[in-house]
Amino acid sequence: MAESVSVWVATGAVTPRHQYVAYIIFDVVIGCSFHWFESHLQWEQSDGLKIQYGGEQQTDIDAVWIPACGLLEGKELDHPARRTWSDAAGPGVPGIGRLPFGVANSTADRIDADWWSWVFWMVTRLEEYHDSDNAYDSMGRFQGRASMAYQEDWLKRPEVEVRIRAWASSVFLRPTPLTYKVNPTIDVDSAFAYRHRSVMRTVGSTLKDLSAGSTVRLAERFRVLIFGEPDPYDTYNWLESIHEAFSLRARYFFLLADRGPYDKPVDWRQPGMKALVQRLTQSSSTGIHPSVASHSASNVDRLKMEIRRLERVSRTAVNHSRQHYLLQRIPETWRRLEEVGIEHDYSLVYADRIGFRAGMSRSFRAFDAVANRPLKLTIHPVAAMDATLNRYMGLSPEQALDTLENLANEVKDVQGELTLLWHNETVSECNEWRGWRSVYEQVFNRVC
Repeated sequence: MAESVSVWVATGAVTPRHQYVAYIIFDVVIGCSFHWFESHLQWEQSDGLKIQYGGEQQTDIDAVWIPACGLLEGKELDHPARRTWSDAAGPGVPGIGRLPFGVANSTADRIDADWWSWVFWMVTRLEEYHDSDNAYDSMGRFQGRASMAYQEDWLKRPEVEVRIRAWASSVFLRPTPLTYKVNPTIDVDSAFAYRHRSVMRTVGSTLKDLSAGSTVRLAERFRVLIFGEPDPYDTYNWLESIHEAFSLRARYFFLLADRGPYDKPVDWRQPGMKALVQRLTQSSSTGIHPSVASHSASNVDRLKMEIRRLERVSRTAVNHSRQHYLLQRIPETWRRLEEVGIEHDYSLVYADRIGFRAGMSRSFRAFDAVANRPLKLTIHPVAAMDATLNRYMGLSPEQALDTLENLANEVKDVQGELTLLWHNETVSECNEWRGWRSVYEQVFNRVC
């Protein structure tokens, strides 16, 4: 095991992109100290593991060489080398299988991988800066099926962490031991199905059900409001009992928007809604669920208003968020969150595919590749959402459990974090979610 790591960039000055990639590799994934050297002589005379990024490989120095394609040296948002793939098992390719950002090695007659550029491409989500045919769905969300990770079968594991740890092992760097963690998170889009709504809203919904002939909803609404049966979406005590049984602390994200085509919360001023937020703030962690309207707005005023509402109701500062419908455009969404003081975001997962959107399971600081700077925003990747398993992938409850267990095993292998996204109504046994309460009831037995 190397006692220290010395890094020299042979292509010139160290850029913010070099610094960011080294932060991901050494700080986030491996957990070891490293030092930059501007002087080749001082680097050559340093102790421990030596890493040379770029330039010609030096055979007379005991150092690890990584080729450079040029992406990290400038401010470009793409590079021709992205379309050149390395030899699948060539020297310098960490882990198993080929990587993009290939650099021709004329001496050895092969294509080597500038895998530092690949790490930057994956973790910053540089891929999503580019519009491409059929990459976005009807809501403007980048689709998992359009990603390089999906096409290369990387989504099912935290590929960046896997590759970095494989490289560390090959150069005798031992990652700092970490504890595998499971993080349950709950989105509260509609806190109650029938209770705690205004008289006008209740009358309007009843007339709508009558017009549509929704006798089941009419009968259920009547039983809840007249005879005092539990509201089907009021699943919070049950959810908290599951979390408590496994010594887990969940985080709930509340939608406190004005009503709109995609935003249909219970009014934040309703006493029952306020009581719910305050109760869950005591037993768990909370955050804001920024609305579709706030994402579409030309400025951050609406987002600030929603945050103020949660702070007013919860009586705590709000610095965690997850986008409603996972609606985000990178880096614009990240910049807006930073601007309003959000420090942690949990939106990084695809709606149509489960897995690791940035190749990461553990949290990391966001990077704005246009401004070429790290942001004051920590990204917490999510591995899977309930709606993805049911609606998009069409899995049965048992298939969903098997799939989540497989994801968990991949995360355990890198001592990472498994963050799951669920909703209060998806354990209600209502409509399309009949049979899915058992998934949440059993999932922590399978993944913890």
